[in-house]
Amino acid sequence: MLTRTRFDLKDQIKPLIFFPTNSLDWEEIQELRSSNYVQTIDEIDSQVIDLIKSDHPENQFSKDELNIKVVEFFKDKDKDFFGNWVYYPWKNILVHILGETDFIRIRTLRNNYKITPSEQKVLGQKKVGIVGLSVGQSIALAMALERSFGEIRLADFDTLELSNMNRLKAGVTSLGLEKVVIAAREISEIDPYLKVVLFREGINEDNLEEFLTGNGKLDLVIDECDSLDIKLLVRERARCEGIPVMMDTSDRGMLDVERFDKEPNRPIFHGLLEGITKSELANLSNKERVAIGLKITGLETLSPRMKASLLEIGTSITSWPQLASGVFLGGATVAHVGRRLLLGDDVPSGRYYVDLDEIIKIDQFEEKLVLPRIENVASFSDRLISQIPDHILQSGYILSHSELKRLLSLANMAPSGGNIQPWIWVFDRKGILHLFHDQQRSHSMLDFKGTGSLIAFGAALENLRLAAAQEGMEIEMIDHIREFEEELICSVRFVAKYKARIQVPYFELVDGISLRCTNRKNTVRQLLDKSKLEELQVFALNEGFKIKLTEAYNDLENLAEIVGGMDRMRFFHEEGLLDFIKEVRWTEKDAQETKDGIDVATLELAGTEKAALGLLKDPRTMRFFRKFLMGYGLTKISKDTITKSSAIMLLQGDSFTPKTYLEGGKVLQRIWIKANMLGISFQPVTAMLFIFQKVLQERNHGFSLDEVREIEKLKLKFDKIFKREGDCDHLDLFMFRLNVAGEPTVRAFRRDVQDTLIQL
Repeated sequence: MLTRTRFDLKDQIKPLIFFPTNSLDWEEIQELRSSNYVQTIDEIDSQVIDLIKSDHPENQFSKDELNIKVVEFFKDKDKDFFGNWVYYPWKNILVHILGETDFIRIRTLRNNYKITPSEQKVLGQKKVGIVGLSVGQSIALAMALERSFGEIRLADFDTLELSNMNRLKAGVTSLGLEKVVIAAREISEIDPYLKVVLFREGINEDNLEEFLTGNGKLDLVIDECDSLDIKLLVRERARCEGIPVMMDTSDRGMLDVERFDKEPNRPIFHGLLEGITKSELANLSNKERVAIGLKITGLETLSPRMKASLLEIGTSITSWPQLASGVFLGGATVAHVGRRLLLGDDVPSGRYYVDLDEIIKIDQFEEKLVLPRIENVASFSDRLISQIPDHILQSGYILSHSELKRLLSLANMAPSGGNIQPWIWVFDRKGILHLFHDQQRSHSMLDFKGTGSLIAFGAALENLRLAAAQEGMEIEMIDHIREFEEELICSVRFVAKYKARIQVPYFELVDGISLRCTNRKNTVRQLLDKSKLEELQVFALNEGFKIKLTEAYNDLENLAEIVGGMDRMRFFHEEGLLDFIKEVRWTEKDAQETKDGIDVATLELAGTEKAALGLLKDPRTMRFFRKFLMGYGLTKISKDTITKSSAIMLLQGDSFTPKTYLEGGKVLQRIWIKANMLGISFQPVTAMLFIFQKVLQERNHGFSLDEVREIEKLKLKFDKIFKREGDCDHLDLFMFRLNVAGEPTVRAFRRDVQDTLIQL
């Protein structure tokens, strides 16, 4: 009766090594060899041939000579009792192999002298621990093949799923098996004399000490687990024990080394997670895990395809991707560097890359976009000055420099697309102020025919009108623009100045000029008082414009899909993406230095959303999306913006003319100021309206045929929301959301008046 070979499937983890000189073992060997269900592999002769050749490397034996020497070798030995027998119960296979010393010598013979025999002996005393066996399996197998350890501890609680089989060496017959069991079996089939210790429940607070120090302290920890809290915990304890930690990320061949054995005070993860505790990393959502993962790996260092994939998580894929080629490359990298570390070589802490796409230039998305340089207004002032009309009467009141600066500081607080502030003011010798379009600064895909800038100019002129009235100044505005894309917009003549304020229409809004701001905070949705909404709508109706409004949640959900889809189209567009990269100020330093653009802090993004937005900085990612018609993850960025709105309003005009947009900007500014004065937060969500116009009005719009079809579908969905039955056709000028969100975290910067002013 066999006493050591009856197992349940789940317990069939380690092979049984039988020593034939032991009588009990010999009985079991005999029973196994006679079983109809057990396959016996007895290739001891070929292994002895390897022994003979290794003892006589200088000789080139023929096949017949080797066969004779094998016979001589066993002349005084019982072949069945030579070496050991190993039974693999999960395969029902019994194998006859050399004894441990000879087996190790022959199996590692071809390592010489990349690994010397003395180094092999040192490695045989080393203990290595691997946490996470999806990626960790390739590392374990590579190190086992090189015999870079004598004992390996494997920790993972997970079982093999079909989706793991794109990178994990296993077949469909292993589905449902624990990953540690699969790895342990593979190692034991390579070398049954290696000691393999399994932590089948994975790593936790209770067993980590045993994993790190039980039966002797580990010489190296390799972290390949997915749980961020466990990653942190392992490093904290490893640092306390003075155990080095290595990690491979399977993207761009990134290898991470932390030498806690030599640097006991080294910051964990090179200080990238400073201030974040283990408890904060437990039970994170997929989005949150991605954000923290990006803090560890770094956003800029990801490959374009990995960036593209991260944006798709939760949309078309469930988790970050890994490829067998990357996993096996990582296995080889860790095995190589880990061996050098275990042998005492000076492997420094740090982050290293074995990026094959960088080494072999094969990435068709490699070309990077170059941001244009914006010239100072002085460089083209002569051209602007030449356009100043000479028929306007001299101002009745000539502003002092301080008065001019005060008025323009308020005028310049107007909103503009991307906060690019596309205005140039020229104050001539007749005391007349002229507003010009800085077309170089505002040039973008969204500023179709300068329509976005015209709205900004209308808002700036409204600010100027209100501010002048507060100063007691009577002004006359002379509009010049007749055709789209003209540079001279308007001239302002100062008729007179009075001691008291001048009462002009909507004068009460002057106190809200400095209050007005974009607020992108997302809070719990709450409906607004109807009377307040009506109060805002009146501003448009009084000037011959129209306001459409929706508060219906079903409409908001549909709008979220439309806005997200159009964001995707914008980022697909070469110029649209360049505009986006150009207008965002990615650091506080950049925002303070330029005093324009969209400070990333004003976007009020959570860590995950900020990370996702940052992925768009690499144009190669977007080219990848566009080529393969992907990027649906981009549609999620705007979802909360719309669905958490109290209401969405759409400002409409009656004709596609410069005057409509200019006057619409004035109306918009009044609505915006009043909303903020009423405690209502305001955020433009209007980029798609300019894209709609571009596709409708321009043949060379830069979108592919498939993209145009998608835009047309989204436009139809949009019209169904705002163009009810019986409506006459109106021009969609500007869309914005209203909600109650308190004060924004950060307000946008404004350029110094002197940077926008030419004074003759």
